[in-house]
Amino acid sequence: MKKKVRKFKETVEIQSSFLQRLRSHRYFTVIVLAGACLLVSCFYVWQRVRVLELVKDVSYLDKDHAELLDDLRKIRTDIASLTLAARIEIYATDTLGMKPIDADRLFTLAPKQSKSNESDDLAAMISAIRHVAEYMPVISEAEVRADELRIINIDTITGEGAVK
Repeated sequence: MKKKVRKFKETVEIQSSFLQRLRSHRYFTVIVLAGACLLVSCFYVWQRVRVLELVKDVSYLDKDHAELLDDLRKIRTDIASLTLAARIEIYATDTLGMKPIDADRLFTLAPKQSKSNESDDLAAMISAIRHVAEYMPVISEAEVRADELRIINIDTITGEGAVK
């Protein structure tokens, strides 16, 4: 045990003596300062190189952006020229063989306006039920009390319900 403790002390003394010798060297502070300056200058140069690369990338992207904007303007002018009514009319008559129609034969389809513009779900459901009820057959109260079962055929073509 004493032998192991002695070896441990000797290794600690050797290590501490190396650090003490290194610190006590007369050029230690100069070497540390020179190393720090070298490290800072390397970082500065790396940073400048990186910034220059990024500036170059940004200039390429600006050039691409300008080209894309120019292409967009060209495409918009092409769209505007292709959607002119006169050009479409000429294309329809020449290529497709269509003919212009007279004003008396021209009419416009408009969607049927509903009476109420309610947008809640209950009103829509009631409206749908009323619409279905219009096509349901009518059975009198006497027929129901007679307990007569009949097959109800609903003719979907005419929209009328027929009771057999």
